[in-house]
Amino acid sequence: METTPQQNSEGKAVVAVLAAVLERLVNSNAHLPNGENVTKFHALKAPGISIQQYLERIHKYASCSTECFILALIYIDRLIQRNNFILSDLNVHRVVITAILLAAKFFDDAYYNNAYYAKVGGVLVSEMNGLEVEFLFRINFSLHVTPEVFVKYQDELVSHAIGAGLESPRTAPPTTPHTQEYPPMVQQQCYPSLPTNSCEPTAGFQPKSEIEAESHSHRYDGYPVSKPQHEEQLHQQCHPQFQTQPPSKSDW
Repeated sequence: METTPQQNSEGKAVVAVLAAVLERLVNSNAHLPNGENVTKFHALKAPGISIQQYLERIHKYASCSTECFILALIYIDRLIQRNNFILSDLNVHRVVITAILLAAKFFDDAYYNNAYYAKVGGVLVSEMNGLEVEFLFRINFSLHVTPEVFVKYQDELVSHAIGAGLESPRTAPPTTPHTQEYPPMVQQQCYPSLPTNSCEPTAGFQPKSEIEAESHSHRYDGYPVSKPQHEEQLHQQCHPQFQTQPPSKSDW
């Protein structure tokens, strides 16, 4: 998906405001004990990259739409409200990358697979798969967002941007073909492919099983060191403007 300069500018504005909101939320929870309610999203120590730098990295390499960052905020809010989830410096990075991954899969027509997002986010592929499933169950697979809710959260970001003296983000409400929540049985039938390392099927793409079988021999310590030929072709069809992989976690 090619982005125009205006879309890129809007994306950067949304990233800056979203980072400020998340940082303020994490700081407000700093006095709470981190030893309780440890989840899959918790790290042993806080990553050495700020929330804003992390979001900027995702915005640069994931090539997802600007709407995905607002949807990610909505998903994170649902995670907090439905689970009494405490966002902290130990879990915010994994929560963010997972929420954006889900938003891209739900809203965007083309998106990268879990292996690519794992490298962007600096986590193992197996961990990325597990975080995705964990997030989905914690929000009861509630990914659909009405235009009214989207505008509400967008307006809140705009208000926060104005108060913080940041550039005001403004995007159009999403129009998505997803119009209903999935019943529990449908979730299990429709989402068994979620933990797999593959992109949503598109005409002419390599079957998931073949891509996964080839990709296992191209990993070092959980990270893909080079894309298999078919996976590289798949990514170029999804996002032709990205011909290179993001820098690895060691380059941060």
